[in-house]
Amino acid sequence: MRVTAFIIFGPYAGVLADRIDRKKILYVTHFVRMAIVGCLPFVTEAWQIYALIFFLNIFNAFFTPAYKAAIPQSIKNEKNYSSGIALSNATNQLLGVLGPGLAGGVAAWLSARQIFFVDAATFIIAAVFILSLPSLLIERKEKGDIVQAKIWTDIVKGIRLLFTDKEVRFALLIELVSAIAGAQILANTVGYIKGQLQLTDKHYGYVMAAFGIGAAIAAFASGNYDKSKNRIASLMIGGGLVCVAIAFGDYVAFLPLLILWLIAGFAQTLAEIPSQILIAEQIPKREHGKVYGAHFAWSHL
Repeated sequence: MRVTAFIIFGPYAGVLADRIDRKKILYVTHFVRMAIVGCLPFVTEAWQIYALIFFLNIFNAFFTPAYKAAIPQSIKNEKNYSSGIALSNATNQLLGVLGPGLAGGVAAWLSARQIFFVDAATFIIAAVFILSLPSLLIERKEKGDIVQAKIWTDIVKGIRLLFTDKEVRFALLIELVSAIAGAQILANTVGYIKGQLQLTDKHYGYVMAAFGIGAAIAAFASGNYDKSKNRIASLMIGGGLVCVAIAFGDYVAFLPLLILWLIAGFAQTLAEIPSQILIAEQIPKREHGKVYGAHFAWSHL
């Protein structure tokens, strides 16, 4: 349900991010997501979870292209695009590691349903940062751009820009390699740890934490690494390393698996960040929204 929402609504959301003030998109979708998360404690049937998750991710699909397009627009110096995008990714990766641990700690005092209220309340913290962004986050239209194209035309344009730029296209194909590896890790780690190695949930948590820590390290490091401008090397190293890491995953004990998944997390992030930076640097700012929207949909597809 999550990925379907991204694929269907991502390209349209990207076009909207080029036509409407991105800050408005960010805070409207953010508060709607907070309300949806606040509804989760009241779920009584399985179908309600599916419906809420689908609607939550429709608004995620509208939030994300606007958010990604807002990062370059909030940074005045183009030389700092890579650092800003890398820092954004690093924060997401780090919170992805810390979040489950924090939730587990809160669960010692609250029930599973009440945790969703805490989750909804944390949106308020993010809202403070969103509302502190520059007041107008939309690229001024040039005189020749006064008449807007039809939405479908702009969706096609975003996809065309994504695939006609040689380096961006190559980065997207490396993301496909990375996504297949990541899917193997997400789908098979729990079965391997608890089935083949006969270990516990705690060991599974450690292994996935190692994966997240590796991703966070790569995201923090890539801001400086990318200044070398050799992004193709970053893509090749990331794509190659993640393949090597998962190739041996089915033959090792717990401790070597920790190391392999740390490397896989590092490599996957190394393979995914350059495409976002390349879009920021090589696509005109007034087209960022539609291209990030297309990228969001195609990378999830």
